[in-house]
Parts: sequence; C-alpha cells; structure tokens
Amino acid sequence: MTSLTRRSLRPKLLASITAALLALSACTINIGTGPGAVEMPVTADGSAFSAGDVMFAYMMIPHHEQALEMSVLALDRSTEANVRGIARRIYDGQGPEIEQMQSWISDAPSSGGMSHEMPDGTVMAEDMMGGTMMDSSTMAGMASEADMTQLSALNTPEFDILFLQLMIDHHEGALAMVRMIENSSNDEAALLAQEIITAQKAEIEEMTLLLGSLSGA
Repeated sequence: MTSLTRRSLRPKLLASITAALLALSACTINIGTGPGAVEMPVTADGSAFSAGDVMFAYMMIPHHEQALEMSVLALDRSTEANVRGIARRIYDGQGPEIEQMQSWISDAPSSGGMSHEMPDGTVMAEDMMGGTMMDSSTMAGMASEADMTQLSALNTPEFDILFLQLMIDHHEGALAMVRMIENSSNDEAALLAQEIITAQKAEIEEMTLLLGSLSGA
C-alpha cells in the first residue's frame, strides 16, 4: 500500500476546500477563536451533512488509511495469532468506514466529488479546534514516517510490540477526533461516531492487555 505523501498545504487548497464547504448551507458557526478563526457553514436540516461532518471525513479518511496500512503490515509480518486477528478486524472494520465517509464528500453540494487527496499527493485536513489547516502527519495519533519505516523493518516479536503501541496511540487519536461528529444532527454521522467509539475503545482494551502479555509488563 502506498504511504500517504505529507507536504505543506498550499493556499489554493485552502481556497478549494473553503469553496466546497461554503456551498453546504447558508447557516454558519464559528470554528476556533482569534485571528485564525474560520466561519464555517452548517445545515439546519438534520438529513444533510454539515460542514463539520464533511471536514471530519476529510480528516478521518487518511487517519483510517494509515490504520489499514499498519494492519496490512501486521498481516504480512506478524506470526502472532492475536496480533493478526486484531489487524484483520481493524482492516475489515475501517475499510467500509472509509467508503462511507468518501460518500459524504462526493455527495456534498458543489464539491465536485473532490478527493481528500489532491493530484500532487497533498492530503487536506482541518484543525477544527484551532481553525487552522494542517497536514495529516500532525493529526492525533498518526504514526510518523520514521515510525512506519521502523515498523516495516521488524518481525515478530519486536514488530508485534511496536504495532500495538502505535495502534493504541492511533485509536486514542481517533477517539479524540470523533468528538467532532459525536453530536452531529445528521443521523448517519452520529451513528458512525458511536460505532467508532465502541469499536476502538474495545480494541484499545484488547491491545493493551495483549501488549502487556507480549512485553512482559
């Protein structure tokens, strides 16, 4: 699986995503405070996806994609049955969630089906708490390029320990991010939030116990 390219976001990308989001609704809310605050549109109709829902999808898709990349590595490198089982469940669970969130983006008015990954490989995401643009490498729980390089060079048992450590952090980051849509007025978005919370909390508990047994802690 090709690793996501992480580059500095260009002004034209901010303009593109802002234009797509502004078409969602005439209603607005303020995201962030101070000079970097961004006024973002949300829909009053709960049947439509708000700007926050769509921005969450832009952020969570590359986050999920890295989890799939790590899971593929685990299925290729690990000989530990429990690690492989967790990796398979993560892959099977988050793949369909990516497709679901991609549909939010493609269905957004005037988005033109714009992908979360632009032609030059730049991944767009929005820091909803600060109202500033960031690339996916700074998102909560994302493993660094160095982490991924190290992980891909290891085999059981060293691989298993690092995989679990990175994936626990990754899941904890997802739990922080999902608060963006936990109280969404859109039923599908709110339901996905609860599904992510339930699944990833359970997986964190499972991985924490397994990490303890494998590392002798």
